[in-house]
Amino acid sequence: MFLNIIDTLVIFFLVNLILFSYIGYGAILFKIINYKFDNLNVGYIGIAGCFLLIFISYITIFITSHNSLHNIIIIAFGVFLFFFYYFPFSKNKNLKFLIFFTLITFSFFLISKTHDDFSYYHLPYSLNLSENKIQFGLGNLNLAFRHHSSILFLNSLTFLPEIKYYLFNLPNYLIYIFVNLILIGEALKKNNHNFLKIFSIFFIILINIKFSRLAEYGTDLAGQLILVILFLNIIKFFLNKKFEKNNIFLISLILVLLFSFKVYFTLYFLIFFIIIYLVLKSNQNLFKFINFKSFIYFLIFLLLISLHNFISTGCLIYPVSSLCVGNYFDWSLTHNEIEKLKTWLDLWSKAGAGPNYKVDNIEEYLSGFNWVANWMNKYFFNKVSDYLLTLIFVILFVFLLFRNLFSKKIRFRKKYNKISYLILIFSFSFLVFWFFNHPSLRYGGYMPLAIFIFSLISFFIKEKTFENKLNKRILFSIFFALFIFNMKNLNRIHFEFERNDQFKFNNFPYFFVPEKKFKPIYSGKDVYLNIVEHHCWATPSPCSNTIYKIKNKAGFIFFKR
Repeated sequence: MFLNIIDTLVIFFLVNLILFSYIGYGAILFKIINYKFDNLNVGYIGIAGCFLLIFISYITIFITSHNSLHNIIIIAFGVFLFFFYYFPFSKNKNLKFLIFFTLITFSFFLISKTHDDFSYYHLPYSLNLSENKIQFGLGNLNLAFRHHSSILFLNSLTFLPEIKYYLFNLPNYLIYIFVNLILIGEALKKNNHNFLKIFSIFFIILINIKFSRLAEYGTDLAGQLILVILFLNIIKFFLNKKFEKNNIFLISLILVLLFSFKVYFTLYFLIFFIIIYLVLKSNQNLFKFINFKSFIYFLIFLLLISLHNFISTGCLIYPVSSLCVGNYFDWSLTHNEIEKLKTWLDLWSKAGAGPNYKVDNIEEYLSGFNWVANWMNKYFFNKVSDYLLTLIFVILFVFLLFRNLFSKKIRFRKKYNKISYLILIFSFSFLVFWFFNHPSLRYGGYMPLAIFIFSLISFFIKEKTFENKLNKRILFSIFFALFIFNMKNLNRIHFEFERNDQFKFNNFPYFFVPEKKFKPIYSGKDVYLNIVEHHCWATPSPCSNTIYKIKNKAGFIFFKR
């Protein structure tokens, strides 16, 4: 028991240390592009730190693996940047609040059972980045290795001596913290618009009561949480009397970061083009709003995403087969293979296949609207319907607690209502695209649906506030959300100690990882691949279920298909 307490304290210390490191990298990024962050919410600086750390990891993986030494240097330098660039210009209470917020949400990070895909590809892919420099054709080893997500690159930066891979879920936790800090800051900001306050409170409650299980995050939910911050800044953009350069920069940063998380966020770049159109329509100089340093960084970042997609699959954006080279290289995926998997993903998201079933006639099922009835039966009830009930509960809670801020009638000419229309149109458009292409909530559906529902009630928000009474209610709503969050996590931890399967909490505070038997495959005297049955888990990487041949060229390994 004493060792468990020591290990837990060590984990808590490392979580805070890496949290400071992220903020340090965010601070230096803002410093490089001459963005004044003195009064900026620390959550934004943390999100900027995610961007810069992904940027660094994309480059260093060509030179070395993200091993313990590499990561100690990266983390230590980030902590130095935190105390040199951020801490002197921030108020001391910010540091105390950061540590306090981590303390009161730390139960979130203590899990025994990880995400269902963690053993399949989250852990093996991140571990491979920690043990090997970049390899070509990794998409041949595992179907899921074809789907690029920068979250896995952030995971690999937490591989440390003794702790090993037990911090691989940390980036999701840090993003949860950064998003909450931004929303709490907006909710409590004096003289802030009612629209922003209610929006922030709505999502503080939703995130903390619905998305309270770290094991459900995987590589999908963190991006959807950041999507909330994107819409928050879009609302700010339209609320401002004049366009602001800093606001446009934050929207651009978030869009680029989201694209690195998952390819289905590409559609949201339409928002950026709409903003450009509005700036031009106002007869203002567009170049006045462009930070050319940041533009170059964003461009290189996007090129690096495409490069890593290409290295894994032979596609600039996977699975868009028109952007793939096919069988041009002996390590790239063929067009036929790409189309097959694209069909399978389509089938899976439209409830035509699951762990224990698959429809007989795939082509007929996916044709037109043939899939909708089965999707309604197998997925809408209970997944979407349960989520809608959660949203209704949050709406009722916010409405009852802040009823003085809602009017009984809609005044359509108010500026607020024009913004509500825009958010309604944006969110509905993205929902329609989601429904017809990948109608599974985890594939980008959670937050557009929530934002759409919020846009409907936003028509009733008043403009005037009663500051003193409002602050007490806001604090109560934040306390309520975090109380539910902790009760759910403490109950889960208790259950994981009591359960009788392999996920029983026998190694607290570390999650379950089984030992796997594996067969090493040699090239000369060196092992280049380890073969296992079923999921790889923490098998020495690279790992696969199938033997593949390799070629070694210019110091890089290429896995032939």
